[in-house]
Amino acid sequence: MEQHSIISECTLLSEGLQHYLTLNRPAKVDMISLKEIKNKGITSFSVNHFIWLDVIPEIKKLVKLTQSLCHQRPLQKVLVFGEFRDSARIRSIFKAGASGYLLSNCGKQSIDGAIQQLNNGGYFVDPQLLNVLEESLFQAKPVLSTNNLLTKREKQVLQLIVDEYTTHEIANKLFISFCTVETHRLHLIQKLGVRNMAGLVREAISANLVQ
Repeated sequence: MEQHSIISECTLLSEGLQHYLTLNRPAKVDMISLKEIKNKGITSFSVNHFIWLDVIPEIKKLVKLTQSLCHQRPLQKVLVFGEFRDSARIRSIFKAGASGYLLSNCGKQSIDGAIQQLNNGGYFVDPQLLNVLEESLFQAKPVLSTNNLLTKREKQVLQLIVDEYTTHEIANKLFISFCTVETHRLHLIQKLGVRNMAGLVREAISANLVQ
């Protein structure tokens, strides 16, 4: 059974998340207040695989708490809800140790997609942000070194993108979620050093990464 902790002040978001996880997944869910975390620290609570951090409007406080959670529970996965849409602050959240970042208005597909992606050892960015982040986060020249090769799954997704399959069609063909396909797409854009889908297709063809 999955173990989840939601750190919040009992907002509608956290209550909705608790309700969804409890009803739709084999999950044990604990609610922990920010005051309890401040007084006792996360180590005083039961060990959980996933730690969900509710919206904190001040980026410095959010980053500091994320760092503290990741330091105290290094083997856990910390997922952050936020309203930030700019690359600098989102990058700082991941740099603090977060494994996932979701907007507060995300849907259940994003929740399930985040859990699946993290269970597979990856990271998760809300699909609503992918178009925003493509150009601002990944503007480096294409670098395909030994340390930056595409995974087997990324190659499969890339081939299907070049073959003009839609995200939903790719998800159905590979038996993965829509959100997972979008995350692979973001990783491909990052690794190939391009800025959008047109550039991704051009680089894939010119680098002989697809048939």
